[in-house]
Amino acid sequence: MTMKHLFSELDVAGVRLANRIVLPPMATEQADAEGHPSPATADHYGSLAATGVALVVVEHSCVTPEGRASPRQMSLASDAYMSGHAAIAAAIHAAGALCAAQISHAGSNRRAEMPGRCLGPSAVENPVSHLIPEEMSNSDIVATIRAFGAAAARVQRAGYDFVEVHCAHGYLLGQFLSPLTNHRTDAYGGTPAARRRLLLEIVEEVGAAVHGDLPLMVRLGVADNPPILQLYEGGLTIAEGVEAARALDDAGVAILDLSAGICGSRPAGLTGEAYYRPFAEAVSAAVRCHVVCTGGITQPQTAQEIIQSGTADLVGVARAIAADHDWVRKAREATGH
Repeated sequence: MTMKHLFSELDVAGVRLANRIVLPPMATEQADAEGHPSPATADHYGSLAATGVALVVVEHSCVTPEGRASPRQMSLASDAYMSGHAAIAAAIHAAGALCAAQISHAGSNRRAEMPGRCLGPSAVENPVSHLIPEEMSNSDIVATIRAFGAAAARVQRAGYDFVEVHCAHGYLLGQFLSPLTNHRTDAYGGTPAARRRLLLEIVEEVGAAVHGDLPLMVRLGVADNPPILQLYEGGLTIAEGVEAARALDDAGVAILDLSAGICGSRPAGLTGEAYYRPFAEAVSAAVRCHVVCTGGITQPQTAQEIIQSGTADLVGVARAIAADHDWVRKAREATGH
């Protein structure tokens, strides 16, 4: 049996990845006031795809207007946005990579000046934005589930290879997972299993919307705190995050793209290589689906060791590749592949 390495191919639900390097989503804030991607965005992603990564995950697009986090975030809230997304997917494919679109709802983790209703699982202050949302009704929840499904269908029609549901960085689905922001006592709160319910219903809706033809990814915030820092007392624990990962695996998710919850992708005070590696170690031991390890991976040797050790099947390298478009070529030389 040949040993896995950073440049081994990987088959994911019938889709062949050329290597184990994923470019995780990084917000460009280049959309117009309505959320349409700009022509510069397609060029930007084409140049990132040309670095030699196997998969580019395009930054989050909101599924509803009130789910938008910031004034220049992209949208997939209606068919009007599809042409801009089709241009991004085409640019990535032309450069030789596969692509995923990430769909999200900010909930109460949004800029204070954003228009529309500020929604959340419970009317409690968001620890990051400090906004107090309106507690979502059952009809709000149903509408949100449908909006994720409709956005996923647009992802498929725009030509992306994967669809990624965003349940990290303190956005709405992470707000439902977290005991800090979800104080509900109905079917969507009160226990870890009930707090996971909305995420699982959305995954089911997304899978149905793409007729099972587009592999599903979930960006999962495994815990509200980083592995070594206690920033938010009483937040989602790693143990609960692993249970969520197991439930997503059972639901047929093809790739779990791991990050953190309320503390975000790069909390202050967190340094060093692969700082979310303990999340990947915990989740990989519990699931059958493919796992992406992200978080401060800058050295090819780190990435190679994560793959060879079985810590994860894929590595997410964002800022190092954005800063040096030669990173993948140098990694191939450094690892002898």
